[in-house]
This record gives sequence, structure tokens and C-alpha cells, in this order.
Amino acid sequence: MIIKALIQNPEFKQRIAEKLKHSNISVEFINYTEALIPQIRDSEIIINSVDNIDKRLIDSCPNLKMVQQSGIGVDGIDIKHCSKKGIYVANVPMANAISVAEHTFLLILYLCKNIKLNSLNPSSNAGSFIRRVPDRMGTELFGKTILIIGLGVTGIEVAKRAKAFGLKVIAVTKHPFTKTEGGDKKYFVDSLFGADKLLQVLPHADFVSIHTPLNDDTENMIGKKELNLMKQSASLINVARAPIVNRDALLDSLKEKRIAGAAFDVFWKEPADQNDAMLQLENFLLTPHIAGWTYEAIDSISDIIRINIERMIRGQIPLTIVNRDE
Repeated sequence: MIIKALIQNPEFKQRIAEKLKHSNISVEFINYTEALIPQIRDSEIIINSVDNIDKRLIDSCPNLKMVQQSGIGVDGIDIKHCSKKGIYVANVPMANAISVAEHTFLLILYLCKNIKLNSLNPSSNAGSFIRRVPDRMGTELFGKTILIIGLGVTGIEVAKRAKAFGLKVIAVTKHPFTKTEGGDKKYFVDSLFGADKLLQVLPHADFVSIHTPLNDDTENMIGKKELNLMKQSASLINVARAPIVNRDALLDSLKEKRIAGAAFDVFWKEPADQNDAMLQLENFLLTPHIAGWTYEAIDSISDIIRINIERMIRGQIPLTIVNRDE
């Protein structure tokens, strides 16, 4: 099969190539200095990292059989059009959950300990930290409440670590009834609610952490009404997708300090414009969509991609398809 990879990260490219070579499978990496569509026109399998796989791109590849996303989020792929054309869409649903959960607590700790990168010497390579202008003291996590929105694989990993910090864990998820067997403690949460209870539980949280996919139901899920319900001392963490939060509502809320702060690993347009008004706020932190990019996660991701491609070559269905019922 002709396999093309839309990947820019050099370490990820190397790992994918090694894994596939071990199975005697060759892959061609796209040259991003040249036009994209002429390079992928003959593709039977596309491995995608950060590109949008839209109708135009899909239609330009008449032999395409599978789009393999390198992470869990597939909101950048026109899944309905792929399904209409009989193209499998597969993701990697679990491989980077631990990495993303750990990054979540990096963001939480940054906010609650009231620290920032040293702005007095921006050219320094030391990357030292200093305390902010002391408008408020740092806080402990112990005894606080975290609200996890989306209790999937990553949300559960966040809940595990939250309990170790001594946090009370509340979770809101789309299908809570599927997680009732064995009780809430099985998922490391103290209280579990359906999405319809979001407004009811938001006022109780010191940290609100988003771990749900972006879709029609979740876009702008956190808007002015939801932000106004949060404690003034609360913080919002988003390592999922930026449009789950209404940008203008968050900007106003942070400017007026109706919530204490927000920390995102995702942005509404990536890479973010350094002059964006959100990035000028002292109570907003952005990391460049790196939560899931660790050596361990890349290794696991590469294994799942290799298995799915091997199954396609054998005429089998990929293990992690997301458009089975489309």
C-alpha cells in the first residue's frame, strides 16, 4: 500500500519510520515546503498529525482507504465524507493519556503556585522562575475540588493523580450510566454526573479541567454563563480543544478577573499569534499543544498506527476506527 505521512515532528517521523520498517512497510513523509495535494494524490493510507483532512483533500486522493490520526482528536477530519466514500478513519485513543494527564497537573501547579517564567531576562537560556507581583499568595491543591469534564481514558488518569494530591474529584461525562458498575470509586471520582448537571456543579470547583472531544455538542460548552458560575478563585484548564471554550467570554472573564486564571495547551488558531490579546494577560498560560508529545506516548502511538496499517494490508478492519457506525 502507498502510505503518506503528514508529520512534521522529527522524532515522531523517526519513530514511525522505524516501527513500519520493522514490519517491512515503507512510508513517505510529506515535504511541507512543496504543494501538499500533488504529493498525496496516490495515497492509500494517510497518517495525519496536525493537518485538516477536508473534503477537497479527500477527493484529491481517489485510492484512499484509511486516514490514521496520530492522536485521539479527529475534529480536523471530515469523517462524514470519509464514511460516504468508504474510507476508514482511525485514531489513537489511549496512547498519550498519561502524558496529557501529567501535563494537566503541570498547568494546575503553575497557576495555583502563582509563578511565571522570568521576564526580567527573556534572552536567558536558564528558564528560571520567579514569583509574580504578589497580588495573591500561592495555594495548595490539598483539600480543593477539581471538576473533570469528560471522564474518558485521559479524564480517569487525571482523576487518579488528583486523588494523590488530596483533591476532591467531581466529574461530568456524557454517559455516566456506563460507569456505574463498580461504583464511582472505580474511576477515582467522588461524585459523577451527566452533562446536564454541568451548571449545577461548576460553582463547587476550584479547578475545572476539560478532557472531552470537540464536536457539535461541546463547541462553546464553556461560555459566559458557565464562567460566571465558577468561583472567582477558580482556574480553567484545557488540554483538549480550544473551541470547547468560548474565546471572547474567557478573555472578558480573565480581564475582569471573574476567575483567577486559565491554562491551555491548545489555542483557537495554531500556532498562536504572539500578539493575541489572550497571550498578553498575566493570568493566562499557553503551552504549544505539547501535552501528549513524550517519548513514551510517541512509542505507543507508533505501535497502534503500525498495527492498524498491518491490519489494512491483510484486508482487516483497523482496531481503532471511529466511523464504524457512520
